[in-house]
Amino acid sequence: MVPYPEENLLLRLLRGEPTTPAHAERVEAARFVDLCRRHGVAATALRRMEAAGPFWPPALLDGLKRATQKTLVDNLVLLRALHETAAALDGARIEFVLLKGISLLGFLYPRIDERPMTDMDLLIRRTEWPAVADTLARRGYVLPTPESEADLGEDWYNHEVRTPGSPSCSVEIHWDLESIERSRIDPGDLFRAAVPCTVDDRPYRRLSDDHLFLHLAVHLAHHYEAPALYWVEDLRLLIENASLDWERIATTADAWGVRNCLAYSLGYVERLYPGTVVGEMRRFRWSPARRLILGALGTSNPLLPHRDLGGSPLRHAVSMALLDRWSSAAGYISRHATTRAVRTLGGRRPGPDPVE
Repeated sequence: MVPYPEENLLLRLLRGEPTTPAHAERVEAARFVDLCRRHGVAATALRRMEAAGPFWPPALLDGLKRATQKTLVDNLVLLRALHETAAALDGARIEFVLLKGISLLGFLYPRIDERPMTDMDLLIRRTEWPAVADTLARRGYVLPTPESEADLGEDWYNHEVRTPGSPSCSVEIHWDLESIERSRIDPGDLFRAAVPCTVDDRPYRRLSDDHLFLHLAVHLAHHYEAPALYWVEDLRLLIENASLDWERIATTADAWGVRNCLAYSLGYVERLYPGTVVGEMRRFRWSPARRLILGALGTSNPLLPHRDLGGSPLRHAVSMALLDRWSSAAGYISRHATTRAVRTLGGRRPGPDPVE
């Protein structure tokens, strides 16, 4: 029996490799559909299957069609919420930039049902959060509680709000791309380099190609416990379609302190799509110590960069390996140990200074 038949078929489809009736016979339809759904690539798999021939089981095609239709409906709801939220912020003269999935529609994904999204992400200047909160509250958006706002403002880099009405959508309002403990990003640079984009025939702004690639690479790396293939697909499509300056990306990755995150994500792209990471991209590699850590977590599952970590304590080793400096890992551990101790005693440590 061929190991990982569903995973290997999905990988063949994503790579555009030939498929035959024999491939269809080896897979369990329900498991394959669930695999595509969990990894956010149902629409791509469906269209590649339809192009390959009529030999696929109806249960398999029907399951993928349902998943693709759900993505379409969910994304249409999010697009409506985007237009309404953007109109409110524009009316209040609050500048924002689209982040992650919502910024890729029309750019990397011409069809609305191709790229699933669970929420939409917007970047604002941190000093404008009170104005954003007031603007959205007056339109019926559900804001974080004061306690949640204080905790997230102290430890994190975004607030979640929910749109009014039904169905309600989650909108993540970011003032940074990552925790200031894990990276050193200047949000002002992101705004200055942002470029125009069109989503659903309406004009917006998104991150520049270089910043977008770095942000998506860091996002994939920090979700190492439960990686999803559509995040890898985002990076592959950017490599193929965007205007990327690898010298500038290297300089920015060093300034942000995310070179290891970039190495992790490029390695994942290359594992799934051999021959994609070439030339200047190959400069981003793990150090010997970090390769040893990841090598100990190997897996034969062709879709994963390492075995599922679940609740294993080893996930903390990977998290620390993603930081560029081991001294940063020590500081990160120390800070969070202090935070837990202070909160256990009922106190609150001071939050970080605002970053504009």
